[in-house]
Amino acid sequence: MFEAISTALGTTATIWLTGGLAFLSVSLFMYAIWGIETATGGISRLNIAAGGKEKGKANIADRRKEIQDQLRKQEEQQRKNNKASLEMMLIRARMEISAFKLRVICGGIGLGIVSLLVLQGTPPLFAMALLPVFIFLVPNKIAKFRVGRLQKKFIAYFPDAIDVLVRGVRTGLPVGEGMRLVAREMPEPVAREFKLLTDATAVGVTLEDALTRMFNRMPLPEVNFFNIVLAIQKQTGGNLSEALGNLSNTLRERKKLKLKIKALSSEAKASAMIIGSLPFVLACVLFAVAPDYLGLLFNTEMGNMMLAGGAFWMSIGIFAMYSMIDIEI
Repeated sequence: MFEAISTALGTTATIWLTGGLAFLSVSLFMYAIWGIETATGGISRLNIAAGGKEKGKANIADRRKEIQDQLRKQEEQQRKNNKASLEMMLIRARMEISAFKLRVICGGIGLGIVSLLVLQGTPPLFAMALLPVFIFLVPNKIAKFRVGRLQKKFIAYFPDAIDVLVRGVRTGLPVGEGMRLVAREMPEPVAREFKLLTDATAVGVTLEDALTRMFNRMPLPEVNFFNIVLAIQKQTGGNLSEALGNLSNTLRERKKLKLKIKALSSEAKASAMIIGSLPFVLACVLFAVAPDYLGLLFNTEMGNMMLAGGAFWMSIGIFAMYSMIDIEI
């Protein structure tokens, strides 16, 4: 079929047509990935048991309804946060750069790589297929990497911060003073988040709004649980230190579960890395043994098209394997 099309259109027209289709496919694929990453997501649920003595079935039903209402509000807020743009991701990553400037920088780097590939003899359309990757995907991946690193550090110290708050409440400190104590004693990024929280309440912002802003900056289930506990305790009363202590234990159990899942999925990740690296290792071995045999992929137009197609489909395979082993709790 390819030979018939090549005969009908000519070699040059076939190359341009194939390159255009490859460019369009990569662009649509990158746009789809970008849309999925910024517009989808879920939220974990927390079941909070009412402490203390039972006050009747009516009180339990009312408390459950309040918990469900709080969870529903948090879910709506989470859906809004999942639609975060690159600008919001940069704010969460604490990167002092605008989204436009970051895209321009990544686009300039991509343009330089495209120019080098064209000078090496790569067809222009095949080389231009890399530009959507650098303009749309790379900036989001950079911001997402920085956000993920901050969130990991936050999750690591957040249970300890809650323990500090629990000890402060048990000694008689108000909740606000306990949060200021956390802001002074805990390392970054926990200290910064609690400092922003206490500064917001100090200038007249309500605790609910301050907690919502904290959740917008650090959209994690752990922060969501913390907000729900404080909101419900403020509405219904109860032993705050006991509720926060239970929350601290829950967060530590979640961390243990994440580490267990990471250990159990390490074999699948290692297999994916080995399978993904095999083509490159084999190509290096063949190039060392028989460079003329492998050189046809780089020196001929058909070889360039085969390389582009192989890279495209291998990228899809790597993305699919990563999606399967990336388990959310």
